[in-house]
Order: sequence, then C-alpha cells, then structure tokens
Amino acid sequence: MKNTLSCSVTIDLDSGDGEIIVSDKKQTLIISIGLSAITLRNFFSDLSDLYTYKKTKFKLEHYGSADYYLFVRDSNIIRIEEVRKPGGRDIYKFNLMDFLRILEKEFQRFFAKLGKDGVLPLSQGQDNFMYAVNQDVTNSFASFSKNLNK
Repeated sequence: MKNTLSCSVTIDLDSGDGEIIVSDKKQTLIISIGLSAITLRNFFSDLSDLYTYKKTKFKLEHYGSADYYLFVRDSNIIRIEEVRKPGGRDIYKFNLMDFLRILEKEFQRFFAKLGKDGVLPLSQGQDNFMYAVNQDVTNSFASFSKNLNK
C-alpha cells in the first residue's frame, strides 16, 4: 500500500518553537511545539515506546500553552487528540506505520539540511542543553529510527 501521508517540519533554531504538519487527503494535523530541545527528545522516545508497545499512549505538551496532544496506539492505528484549553478537542487517525515512517523520513531530511547548512554537528562552544536541536534530540531521533528499522 502506498503511503498517502505528507509531512513537513519547521523549527526556529533561535526560539525552539516549531511545528510538525502531517496530512492526508482527509485531515491535517498541526503539532505545535515549544522548547524543542526538550519536546523533541521526549517525542522521539515516546514514539519508540509506542511502536514497541512499552506504552499504549503518551501526552505531548506544548510548552508555553495549556494545549497538549494525546497519542494513543490502537493496534495498527494511531489516534491523536489535540486538546485545547479551556475547551475543544480535535481527533486525528492515521495508520501507525505510515505515520511513524513519514515522521522519520521528514526528520531525516530536516537533520540532513541542518548538516548541509553547517548547523549540525554543534560546535564545542555552543550551549548544547537548550539549543533547539541539541545532542539529546539527535540521539533520541537516532534511537527512534533504529527501533523503527529493526
């Protein structure tokens, strides 16, 4: 079956804010992230745990906002609930493997572009802890990708 999902990743390296957009013919999910140095590290780790059934659900918070995303695995489907405070909820459903593969592909492209632009790997003097795409983020992504391709 041909993957019908598309994805784009945008992260402001100065502020750490960004968004991940995943869409198909019927729906478009926009995941807003803040503090990407923390959010992305946890996101990739939680996705790995979801894939390997160490977890069946996890919550992704958008730092700086009361909004959050609830990711739930139901067999080969991933359901993502976008919960907005004080009220409101949107629900998205995707094939789990298609969702994970398109994220992996787009983040590989994103990290490769940062490498080509000379942003990665980080130089010795850079503040690695709070830099938007730090070593923890790239290591967490590498672990996610490795799990997915076993």
